[in-house]
Amino acid sequence: MLLGFTIGLIPVILIFMPVILAIPGGIIFMLMLTKAPLRGVFVISGALLGLVMINMAPAGMFGLSIFLGGVLGELVFELLGREKFAAAATGFACYMLGFAVGESFPLTFMKEAYLAQQAANGAEQLSILQQCLDYMNPTLLVIICLLTVIAAYVGSLWGRRLLRTHFKKAGIA
Repeated sequence: MLLGFTIGLIPVILIFMPVILAIPGGIIFMLMLTKAPLRGVFVISGALLGLVMINMAPAGMFGLSIFLGGVLGELVFELLGREKFAAAATGFACYMLGFAVGESFPLTFMKEAYLAQQAANGAEQLSILQQCLDYMNPTLLVIICLLTVIAAYVGSLWGRRLLRTHFKKAGIA
């Protein structure tokens, strides 16, 4: 979350935040799935993060999208087999896709509502938001979603590697 806050002050990086956060998120999720292999991990994470982000975009779009990504991630994780790495990585990719859609869709298709909401909230960073809105278009939304899914798989692979080499030796996983 701190990483997201600090990089959110630069418009281009703010737009690509889901891509950037998918890599460390993959590491964290692989450890979490190893240590807490309970049913509903993606749904619970999606619900908690969704509640935090509910007011970040018009009509609760960001929070709702993250929650739905968590639900989709949990369904995929269950259908592909909870013990398989591919299931965990694909579930995490769905979760992060929800994050990417939740951030990018309002920036692309709800620009006026986004500006009005942030202005009403007294947002100090309206110039950063305006630059983000100027950059966003449907093609960039698709690119961000694709890159986020790829980054989620890369983060998951990195997380699996760290689990095998460092976390097991340290007795964490």
